[in-house]
Amino acid sequence: MRTTHRNGFTLVELLVVMAIIGTLISLLLPAVQAVREAARRAECANNMRQMGVAVSGYISQYGGKTFPPGSPGPKKHGLFTYMLPYIEQADMYNSLNFKVPTDQLTQQRYMTIDGYLCPSYAGLNVVKAAAANYELGAVTTYLGIGGTVLGATSITTKSQYGDMPNNGIFNWGPNRRTAEVRDGLSNTLAIGEFVHRDRNPNSFYSGYPGNVRSWILGANESTGTYAFKVVMYPINDKVDRITDNILFNHLPFGSDHPQGANFLVADSTVRFFSEGMDYALYRSLATCNAEEPPPYGIMPQ
Repeated sequence: MRTTHRNGFTLVELLVVMAIIGTLISLLLPAVQAVREAARRAECANNMRQMGVAVSGYISQYGGKTFPPGSPGPKKHGLFTYMLPYIEQADMYNSLNFKVPTDQLTQQRYMTIDGYLCPSYAGLNVVKAAAANYELGAVTTYLGIGGTVLGATSITTKSQYGDMPNNGIFNWGPNRRTAEVRDGLSNTLAIGEFVHRDRNPNSFYSGYPGNVRSWILGANESTGTYAFKVVMYPINDKVDRITDNILFNHLPFGSDHPQGANFLVADSTVRFFSEGMDYALYRSLATCNAEEPPPYGIMPQ
């Protein structure tokens, strides 16, 4: 009689192999996620570089004398509308009726601009249902830098939504003139990341979409700006805007990238700033004409 031998795994061997595979996956998954996030962060930085090109294009178009508007006034178009012709969105720009208040431009309001969205942003790209009309539309995850309040004398626009100074690249009212950037373009921030939600997990606005605004809305009917924010809190600061009484114009910049956010410098370079960076340095870089003494007036290398 012949003895038949069957080749195969025993149950114990199979379990050991499965355990090894599971361990390898658990070790590799964070690395894969880290690589993907690095790619998303790089794509986000590229978005900001394109916005830098757009700002430079606007300046060149107007004889090298002025930056694009921040928020020119109530219900008027702001920074992200005026950058459109310089990011291959001339058709969108030309379709706009600038005599119509921005909140009434229904068709364009819901049209996404890919370059205005960070790929790491976990919220909705377009908000079609919200408690308030001003939260509806296609989102931008970037906002202009509106300087910082350096005492009562620096405030030029009083607002129930947060007082605004006149020391940032983008401001309320008239365009910033290039000659007014006395701190130097390489020492002045122009645009930063903003995710619309509070980082504090206990905040009413901690979830997505948060308290969102569309890219097309430059400002509300009063002095609430949707195109820039005034730097008053650290990056990714875990505020609860309701409990802590954080005014809308002063909400902190931040991102869905781990431990920091990308910022566009006025010389069109992009830097990633840690949420733990020196706060005084961060505020000094938010201004363009405060002439802070070293080391707070110098961009870190």
